[in-house]
Amino acid sequence: MQAFLQEVAFSVSTMVGLDVTITDDSLVRLAGTGEYQNRIGEQLPASCSFGKVIRTGTPCLVTRPREDPECSECDKRDQCRETCHIAFPLIVDHRPIGVLSLLSFTDKQRDQIIQRRDEYSRFVDHMARLIAMAAHHEETAQKLAEARDRLTGIVDAVREGIIAVDEEGKIISCNEAAARILRFGDKEAVIGKPLADLVPGAPMLEVLQTGVGYVNREVILPTPGGTLHHITTTAPLFSRGRIAGAVALLKNLDDVRHIAYEFAERQPEKPIEHILGRDPQLQRAKQMALQAAAGTATVLLLGESGTGKELFARAIHYHSPRSKGPFVAVNCAALPEDLLESELFGYEEGAFTGARRGGKPGKFELAAGGTLFLDEVADCSLRLQAKLLRALDRGEIQRIGSTRTITVDVRVVAATNKDLEALVEQGEFREDLYYRLAVIPIHIPPLRERKGDIPILLDFFMARHARALNRPVPELSPRTREILYRYAWPGNVRELENVVQYILHACEGSIAEPSHLPPRVLGTHKKHPAILSPCEDHHLTLMPITQWEREAIAEGLRRYGNTKRGKELLARQLGMSRSTIYRKIKQFGLDREGRPR
Repeated sequence: MQAFLQEVAFSVSTMVGLDVTITDDSLVRLAGTGEYQNRIGEQLPASCSFGKVIRTGTPCLVTRPREDPECSECDKRDQCRETCHIAFPLIVDHRPIGVLSLLSFTDKQRDQIIQRRDEYSRFVDHMARLIAMAAHHEETAQKLAEARDRLTGIVDAVREGIIAVDEEGKIISCNEAAARILRFGDKEAVIGKPLADLVPGAPMLEVLQTGVGYVNREVILPTPGGTLHHITTTAPLFSRGRIAGAVALLKNLDDVRHIAYEFAERQPEKPIEHILGRDPQLQRAKQMALQAAAGTATVLLLGESGTGKELFARAIHYHSPRSKGPFVAVNCAALPEDLLESELFGYEEGAFTGARRGGKPGKFELAAGGTLFLDEVADCSLRLQAKLLRALDRGEIQRIGSTRTITVDVRVVAATNKDLEALVEQGEFREDLYYRLAVIPIHIPPLRERKGDIPILLDFFMARHARALNRPVPELSPRTREILYRYAWPGNVRELENVVQYILHACEGSIAEPSHLPPRVLGTHKKHPAILSPCEDHHLTLMPITQWEREAIAEGLRRYGNTKRGKELLARQLGMSRSTIYRKIKQFGLDREGRPR
């Protein structure tokens, strides 16, 4: 019976990811995992919470050992290292004959037990009943059959795959998830068959030889049905001191990657209210975004660099039925064509030199069930545009190096700061892709066309960044506000935020004067005129945006150099993105010294 209880403890521990211990009615530990595996035979004090479970025959949940009233009289509470446990009595003929408990030693596991207490309560209750049935010798065969059926139901309800083999490596249990991950087809058909015949080289077979389990091992195995690629945790099963089998927990690698990507890339949710401004043009764009969010059509965001296109994309995702799914953003201008293709569509193992073992899913796969944001989509090559069109039209992609078609359920929001219609006329952008992307076009106005929003944005960014710097918000003098109001903001809202940060670092007093503004805003940059320059009558005059950008970038190249680092410094100084700087250098035809070619 003790060997059976130890097998149960290992199996339950593997399935729920918590430690397990089992005692008899005298509170002698009969089985245990983790720290308690080496303390089998230990006598627990009658004053502990397990003693109350035996005396009353009722379950007990202790979420704060050493502090919980249930532990107040325990003789060993000061030595207890548990953070939480849930204990159930083992009842035979209406009499408690022992205790089965799930327990934790970390705060994370404690939170897991508390959050899933009802689910675990039902599970532990079932297991306690099954053990008690097994202890009732007259009905052992019948009870074990019932236990197997119930345990199978529980195991099948688990999302992760669970498979168990006996000491000869024959499959004795396999749930639906494991059959799917291992590509068995019918899970019932593999019961009794040697695992080595179905999955040659399966690492859990090593455990039968060594008796040593492992945790979260990546498995890549070629099989007739294709390469198996998953994460597995395996533990040995013992009976009467010898290895009686092994049980493994399997996780689909795509699911693991998807979860990992969500956690790694997760950013604060952005409702439409986070886009500040009262300008009628902006309000129309916001209203259009809200209406588009409710549907499934592709959205094309049109606007200059720094106007907040990604904010709009995130708002559309937030207000859409897909808000619970991932939001995945790709800057199409930031990567060379080959890298961008593999980033979007993924690749198979061996697709090219340096391809990662096991391959890699693309952003289309990672965005499944959610939204894919294609920023600077106009920078995609014509070849890549054809693959994008196929993905949008058919909802199908192929990884690089693969002939297998993958169906993806993704809502695409694209953005560009270029004139796509002009690019279509010039043959630089596919007309069919343009119409596929521009189902719902939304124009986001530049900051110079909504000057009334400048004070709102200034106050918002001043408060936010002053709070981050733990300093009071300085007051902007009337002259400073006038200069900022009249400035043409070629970098739009992104540049305005950068200027606010500059002011907070330059101004040490309580009032920000014009002297605390960047030279480009004042028009005092040494080697090129600014967008605005002071006149004799102390009013400000405007220079054409294109002329200013050309001269400002030319001066920046001369000052910082035409290196990658120099362009990054120039982009930061002008409040533009790096991809915009590269595009404008090409547009204006500027050479290494910053002169026209």
